[in-house]
Amino acid sequence: MQEQGTMRRWWVLAAVSLMFFFVSGSTFSSLGIVLFTMAGELHWSMAEAGASFSVLGIACCLASPLPAPLMRRFGSRFTLFAAGLTLAGGFGLACSANSLGVFYVAMALLGIGFTLGANIPGVFLLAGWFPQRAARMIGIYLMLGAFGGVVAPPLVQRLVAACGWRVHWLVMLACAVGLAIFCLVAVFDPAPSRDGDALDVPDAGGPARGWVYRQALATPQFLILALAMIVTQTTVTTLHSAAVPHLTRLGSTAEFAALMLSLQALLATLAKGLAGSLAERFEPRIALVGGLVVHAVGLFALGSANTHALGYVFAIAFGLGWGCVYLAVTVLMLRYFGRDCGTALMSTVWLLTGFAAAGPALAGLLADRFGTFSPVFEACGWLLVPIALAALMMGAPRLRPATAATPSPAA
Repeated sequence: MQEQGTMRRWWVLAAVSLMFFFVSGSTFSSLGIVLFTMAGELHWSMAEAGASFSVLGIACCLASPLPAPLMRRFGSRFTLFAAGLTLAGGFGLACSANSLGVFYVAMALLGIGFTLGANIPGVFLLAGWFPQRAARMIGIYLMLGAFGGVVAPPLVQRLVAACGWRVHWLVMLACAVGLAIFCLVAVFDPAPSRDGDALDVPDAGGPARGWVYRQALATPQFLILALAMIVTQTTVTTLHSAAVPHLTRLGSTAEFAALMLSLQALLATLAKGLAGSLAERFEPRIALVGGLVVHAVGLFALGSANTHALGYVFAIAFGLGWGCVYLAVTVLMLRYFGRDCGTALMSTVWLLTGFAAAGPALAGLLADRFGTFSPVFEACGWLLVPIALAALMMGAPRLRPATAATPSPAA
């Protein structure tokens, strides 16, 4: 029985990592490559084509409350199965799209599928199946998933160039159906934990027990963690839209700017895996503080990156800081509030990160006003400083004695 459980947990890790790898690579990371070809063939303007990114992002945010109740009612395996089928439906519509309306519906389905198949169910499952090594396994999972964004763009470019965009969407459809079936076979929900599903990672305070969603939502710890994720996500979203024009205005070439974007993405990916291992030996809160500080350094360097040396400082610090913050917030949510309530809180955080979509538009307005993006990046860097100080002084949340016995909702 124990050997069967050991095998199951590794199958679960493989399934959720493959799903995260696939959704990361087949949606946001490679969509722009396919759109370039589609827009030219279907005579869409850049604004019309670019709006599909907005539809995709908004659908992800609006769908973020869905995984928790679906997992509670139907289980994680059927939630991931539904994710694969929803993605397949979106890819099928995209393949047949001859109008913007149909393509926007396809992007909405991909956004919903992304949320159902990405980090919320994956983190919940790994926290249950690897309670003693949860931080490390979650870090590996996030790292493997993020590699989808590194690997997919060149592969998609070659596929679209060789076979056309309709064949590309058909290939994605087949992959989504295959992953849906694999998750249905390989994924099993973990048994409930007797200690409140708390992670066994070093930090202040004892295991998380008895938290309910509304109580946890009102704690200052949740506010600090949510702000850390929202602000850093806003900087990442803004970076993707503004880094190339910003760095070229400061004297770099577009090729160098693209290289720096790739470098920071790669380092953020590696940092998630490294931070997961470190979080088992040190307080995850320290990883959060360090990540926020390093990320701020990257933003300050980006604001004045008029040399290649500052460009490399930006890419290294920005990527490493973002990867550490992403992992640390996830682990601390589970550590402080338990596997079930913490997963529901992460859904709320991802819903709130919808505000990050305003970052590029606001940055563009300020750049038109001041002639540079530098004030935007520097302001974001300074905004991270008080969040880092608050995280440094943050302790584990404590339940009131009168409510400590209240059970937490299942994810």
